[in-house]
Amino acid sequence: MQFSYDFMVLNIKPLVQVTLIHLEDRPQAGVSNVIAELQDQARLRVMMLTGDHESSAWRVAKAVGITEVRYSLKPEDKLNHVKRGGLIMVGEGINDAPALAAATVGIVLAQLASATAIAVADVLLLRDNISGVPFCIAKSRQTTSLVKQNVAIALIRIVLASLPSVLGFLPLWLTVLLHEGGTLLVCLNSIRALNDPKWSLGEDLWHLVKEFKSRLTSLKADDTISNKMQAAPL
Repeated sequence: MQFSYDFMVLNIKPLVQVTLIHLEDRPQAGVSNVIAELQDQARLRVMMLTGDHESSAWRVAKAVGITEVRYSLKPEDKLNHVKRGGLIMVGEGINDAPALAAATVGIVLAQLASATAIAVADVLLLRDNISGVPFCIAKSRQTTSLVKQNVAIALIRIVLASLPSVLGFLPLWLTVLLHEGGTLLVCLNSIRALNDPKWSLGEDLWHLVKEFKSRLTSLKADDTISNKMQAAPL
């Protein structure tokens, strides 16, 4: 018997009944878009680690756009791959549990995952697909960026307000104003975490400007409608 990705050849004797059962894993809709986003936007190297045989692994990988595949892996083989550190492991099966525990971040699809995989995971996705993975990565990067920005704002506030005040270059009222103003700026900057995460600071700021313009336009429209209602005769 010979088989390839798309066909199978059997050498059988005449009058011999043969039953063939073909089973395959089909990727869920939208998986290829998620992989493309992780590669193009998040700039991540995506690799498939699977226990399936070579032909099945490559068939699925080509369907979703993955170019690096490690196949016929046992749980300990997956563990050895993720021990290098600095990576995200996405899985759901009990065979993925050791690798999920050893990965820098382990992400599990909660609805499909085994209890062992859920127990060792760092992030649980309540959806039954991996569409939430890019959001988790973008949100983590956004949060890290906001923390760094707030620390920088706090340090600048200390340099511009506290030190000159101690040295006697600034009056007390101006020092308090700069200190509280810096605190307010940190709070306002932190509110940006409520926005949908973007892949870069520029995109995040542009989204903030567009949202601000949209709110102003909405307020002006509400004021116009209110004025017209007040001016209308009874």
